[in-house]
Amino acid sequence: MEEQEIISRYRSIFEEVLPILTNIYKGFVTQKLNLLKESRLKLREIWKRYLPMVEELVGDKEKNEAEKRFVAALPHLQRVALAIDTLIDKMEIKVETSTLFSQKAIDEIKQLMLAVGAEFTDVKDYCVTKNPVLREQIRADMEKVRKMIDDFEITHQNRLIIGVCMPKASYLYVDIMDSLKRMARDLVFFAENV
Repeated sequence: MEEQEIISRYRSIFEEVLPILTNIYKGFVTQKLNLLKESRLKLREIWKRYLPMVEELVGDKEKNEAEKRFVAALPHLQRVALAIDTLIDKMEIKVETSTLFSQKAIDEIKQLMLAVGAEFTDVKDYCVTKNPVLREQIRADMEKVRKMIDDFEITHQNRLIIGVCMPKASYLYVDIMDSLKRMARDLVFFAENV
């Protein structure tokens, strides 16, 4: 498979996933379980559609350089997909159980979803351009997400201590943060291997 075809498929995957990330957040904030479930189905449809190409490339004995890079980057893309799936799981649990989050927690998740969405866009653009400045921006995006999560977790611990956050909500909040952190980290690793 030629490099341009692989890049085109990467770009398509990222372009299809970005609006789904927006819908995941909307489903979370508006407490619409059907929107979260629909987002999961759409994500799985995307992965299934690209599975034959992946299996073909992985199975080929002889690979050109572009195919070797694709195979090296694939585990990171898979981990991003798993992190999104886990994110949806935790958001579905929150909605199904009517677990309350403080407005501050919801705002923090919104900020992180926007930051991870920006990183997705940068990775998509980097796949096409290979611009070294953009590659550094991707790493900066991840550091921004990591720092935000570190700050939010400290604030969250204080909310938990004073009783503003309940333990039931706490574990969901922490798992959502962890999923977003894993997405940000593996997007960087993906970009470094593409």
